[in-house]
Amino acid sequence: MRDPVPVTIDGLDADGVATGLDARGRRWTVRGAVPGSAVLVGGRPATGALLEVTGPHADAVPPRCALFGTCGGCLYQSLPVSRQREEKLKALSALLGPGGSIRGAEAEGYGYRNKIELSFGPQRYMTRAEMAAGITGEAGHFLGFHGPGRFDRVVDVPACAIADPRINAVLERVRSDVLASPFPPHDPRAHTGFFRHLVLRAGRDGVLALLYTALAGPEQEAWLRAHAPRWGAAGVLWYTTDRLSDAAVGELREVLHGRDTLAVAIGDATMLLSPTAFFQVNDTGAAVLFDTIAEALGHGGTLLDLYAGVGALGLALAARFDRVIGVELNAEAVAEANRNAATLGIAAEYRAGKVEDTLPAVLAEAGRPVKVLVDPPRGGLHPAALRPLLTLDADTLVYVACRPTSLARDGALLKAAGWRREGWTAVDLFPHTAHVEVVARFTRDRSPA
Repeated sequence: MRDPVPVTIDGLDADGVATGLDARGRRWTVRGAVPGSAVLVGGRPATGALLEVTGPHADAVPPRCALFGTCGGCLYQSLPVSRQREEKLKALSALLGPGGSIRGAEAEGYGYRNKIELSFGPQRYMTRAEMAAGITGEAGHFLGFHGPGRFDRVVDVPACAIADPRINAVLERVRSDVLASPFPPHDPRAHTGFFRHLVLRAGRDGVLALLYTALAGPEQEAWLRAHAPRWGAAGVLWYTTDRLSDAAVGELREVLHGRDTLAVAIGDATMLLSPTAFFQVNDTGAAVLFDTIAEALGHGGTLLDLYAGVGALGLALAARFDRVIGVELNAEAVAEANRNAATLGIAAEYRAGKVEDTLPAVLAEAGRPVKVLVDPPRGGLHPAALRPLLTLDADTLVYVACRPTSLARDGALLKAAGWRREGWTAVDLFPHTAHVEVVARFTRDRSPA
C-alpha cells in the first residue's frame, strides 16, 4: 500500500473541487479538501482521496452536520460561505476570464434545500476510520444517502443540515415509522426487500413525500394506508417499481394522503407542479437567479425560452416581454408549463421537442426583436442546437450554465461566430457544495472581423 502523500490545497478546479500541489510539484484533485489547508491524500493525482487534514485553513469554522465528511454531499462546511464564494469566483475567473462576479442569498448556507432524495438499504456505509479499526459491516434497516462511490451502502441520515427544516421534520417521522415496520429495505445487490427510496419536496403548502417501493401485496398496501397520514406531510404519494436499477423512478400506485401537487413561487405568483417535476432546489437562490437573468436579458420583443423545463424561468420573466415561446423535450413538462401559463394569464406558449429539431421553425415565426434564453443540461448545447444560434439575428443571448466548462466551450464557439460576451455572473445556489449556476450575456458583434 502506498504511503499517504502530503498536499497543500491552493484552490478549486473548474468543477469546483479542491486542488493542490505535493512536494514533487504534482497537482492533485482532492474531493472534500478546502483551499488553504494541508492534507494527506491517497490514490492518484487526478482522483486523490482525502485521508487526513494535517493543517486546517486559517478561518476554519465548525461544520454543523455530524455527518460532514462522511455522506459526501457537502464539501465546504468548514469554510465560511463568504470564503467559499471567493474561491468559486477565483476558479471561475480562471476558466471564463476576468470581469465576472458572484451572488448568493444565504449568509450561512444551511436549511435551503427544498428537495432531498434518500435511499433505503440493509448495509450501513463504513468510514475509512471504521474500516481501519476493524469494524465489520453493519446490517440492519437504514435510510440516507449512498456513501461516496457505493451503490450498496447507505450513510444513515437522521437529518440533513442543508435541507429545509420542514423536510427534516417529515424525515424524522418517516424514519421512525418505516424503519420499524415489518418490511425490509431494498437490497440493491440481491434485488430483494420492499422500501427503496424516499423523496421529500418542500413547497408553499408543506412537504410532499414520494415513497418508492417494490411491487406490493395486500399486507404492505394496508400498512402504508394506515401509516402514511401520520408522517406530517401535506401529501404522500406511493410509487412502485420492479426495475433492477437503483433509481427513484416508478409508476404512481396511489396517493396515500393529502395533496398530489407542489406549489412553488415564481416571483409574486405561484405555480402548481406535479410531484416529480424539476424545479430549482433553493427558493431564495432561485429568486437571485431569476433577477440575474432578467438583468442580462433586458426588456421587450419575443423571448425564446430553450430547454425550458416546466417553464419556470420564462414564466417568471414573461412580464418583461411581448411574447414567450418555449421549447422542451419532456412532453409532461411542456403540459405543466402551458397549464401554469394559462392559469397565471401569461402570454407564453411551450412546445414539446428537441431544441435542435424545433428551433428553426420557432425562429422563423418569432419576429423581431428576439432574445434567447438557453438553460441546457450539464453537457451544454447540442451541436445541432448551437448551429442556428451562431448566426441568429437576435439582440441578446443569455446562457445559463449549471456546468461552467460547458459554457466555456459553447461560449468560445459563439464568440468565433461573431457574438460578444458582455459579462458573466455566478449564482451560488448550492452553498457548501461544488456547484454554481453561471449566467452569461452575449450580444451580436457586427464589427468587421
